[in-house]
Amino acid sequence: MKRAITPRPSLQWITTAVLTYMVFAFAWWAVQLWRENDRVLALSAQMLETRHSRQREGVNVTALRETAEYQAMLARHRKHQRMILSEGLFFTLCLGFGLWVINRAARRELSLARQRRNFMLSITHELKSPLAAMRLVLETLTRRELSREQVEKICTNGMRDAARLQTLVDDLLLAARLEDDWHPQREAVDVRAIVQDCIANAQVRFPHARIEVSIPADLPPVYADRVGLTSVVQNLLDNALKYSPPGTPVHICAEPCPDRQVCLSVADQGIGIPDEEKTAIFEKFYRIGNEETRQTTGTGLGLYIVSQVVRHHSGSISVRDNVPRGTVFTVEL
Repeated sequence: MKRAITPRPSLQWITTAVLTYMVFAFAWWAVQLWRENDRVLALSAQMLETRHSRQREGVNVTALRETAEYQAMLARHRKHQRMILSEGLFFTLCLGFGLWVINRAARRELSLARQRRNFMLSITHELKSPLAAMRLVLETLTRRELSREQVEKICTNGMRDAARLQTLVDDLLLAARLEDDWHPQREAVDVRAIVQDCIANAQVRFPHARIEVSIPADLPPVYADRVGLTSVVQNLLDNALKYSPPGTPVHICAEPCPDRQVCLSVADQGIGIPDEEKTAIFEKFYRIGNEETRQTTGTGLGLYIVSQVVRHHSGSISVRDNVPRGTVFTVEL
């Protein structure tokens, strides 16, 4: 089993040692400044007392402390104390803020590194599986004499793997384009036709899938990017089928919205999504669980592509729990 990505122990120890030294060094200098300020006051008071004792016999300490000169010294002393306290508080706040920023940046970098690692593991598997299957198809066709029915069956399997590979490549290309200020090419799109095409593609990968469609026949076309909208429907449908137990239905609904062109929802009865991860699932490369223990395939790009395409269409996407279980994704364009 491969090691999880964690910070180097030596770097952690060095960082902790440096920060500990800074805290103790500041505390030591703060104490020294405080004591030095007290010594300055005591020395100034002693000098004032000596000067007054030369001018008159005996010194009334109470009367001396009521003089304007002593009060000025005491005011400077208190001012220096406030300076030490305020500078100490400011330094502490700056140090705390700096530690928070560094810790947040480190955690984010570790999260990105972990996501990139998971992406490399998943993309390797996603590319290797269909390539290996297509190679097996070609080797079988070249090395064996098969009947026409067997050839058609093997070719169908090969085409299914090629379609899977094509879908993966399309997602990678679209994800790269979305990062380069992608703009949708709007045209009149028949949502019902796109949903039917996506269902046909999904049934190649999930031949036993139960998909229920609820789209009115008179649903007007929407003005959207055809490729982008197809990717939205395909990714939501594939995501629902991947995380649903065999035999459970996946429901697709599309209907007009009062303030939007269309409201599209995909509901499944799968494992569901924890509340604390409902926002993170739209991040690039993010996948629930660990790549080494996860059973479902994927690259972590599907929901990221969906959210970005919807955002470029000035739409919205939401996720909620289904009843009695599962997840419902709702897209408004």
